[in-house]
Order: sequence, then structure tokens, then C-alpha cells
Amino acid sequence: MEKVRREMGLFEKILSYVPGYRGYKEKELRRESDRLVRMEIVNKLKMAKDVVRKSLANPIIAQNISSEDSWRFDTFVSNLDRVIQRIDRAVAGYAGIFDAVKVKEDKLDMVIQHDLSLIEKAEALRADAESLTRMEPGKEEWRKLVDELISKAGELDMLIDKRVEILKGLVS
Repeated sequence: MEKVRREMGLFEKILSYVPGYRGYKEKELRRESDRLVRMEIVNKLKMAKDVVRKSLANPIIAQNISSEDSWRFDTFVSNLDRVIQRIDRAVAGYAGIFDAVKVKEDKLDMVIQHDLSLIEKAEALRADAESLTRMEPGKEEWRKLVDELISKAGELDMLIDKRVEILKGLVS
């Protein structure tokens, strides 16, 4: 929120002193910061997916992967794709001025705090995905980390469900 506020133009800063406009602008800033947070999460998860896919793009490595390992990898990628789509298309943590459903302003901090946990989990997943690229596919250590990545993608999916529940509690 603060970063978005700092980047307001001079005209917007002047208008923020106009009665009525300030509240409207605050809501717009919330909407924009919510979108930026979700895009950051999506970008981290896409980086994780790209890193892992590139590591297995080597034909020599790919041919040494068993069908069970391939299934593990495909499960991770499909779970990650699902999470990416859900976050990308998630309901914004704010309703617009003319929207029928309004969000209670005093509860938005819960959504922001929750989104911070989503960013942290996405970053941890991305870091683990990079670790996976330094391992030899098909080995027990590699399998264990892929299973952990599948689990972390599931945790993110549950956090998205919780975000939806929080937002349902915010609407009047």
C-alpha cells in the first residue's frame, strides 16, 4: 500500500485532499496493491515452474526418469498450474465504489496479512524448485523434494481457499 501511495502523481496527491475523493482514491490504491501482490505471487510460482521444466528439458536427463518420477513431476506441474490460475483470477480484496458487494475496510488488513503469507510460501516453493535443479533426477533425494514441492503447492491451494473464506467474511 505504501509503495503505491508513494508513486502517486502530483495531481493525485492534490486531489487526495478533496473531500470524497480521498476515500475513493484509498479504495483504488487498495485494489491496485491487491493486484500487485497477487501478480508477485504468480510471478514467483511461474519462475519455479520454469526452472523445474528447464532442468528436465535436457534429453539425457529426461530419458533417465522413470514413469513414476515422471508422474511425480507432472503432478507437481499440474498442481502448480492450478494454484497459479487460482491466484491470478482470485477475487480482489476490495469491491469498487459502484459494485453491489462492498468490502468492510477495517478488515482488509487480514487479507493483506494473508497475502503476505502467500508470498512467503511462493518464495519458499521457488527456492526449493531451484534446489531441485541441482539434484540428479530419479534419485531418492530428488523424489523427496518433488514430493515436498507437491505438498507446498497443496498448502498454497489451501491458503487460497482460506483467502476466499476471509473475503466472504469481509462482505456485508
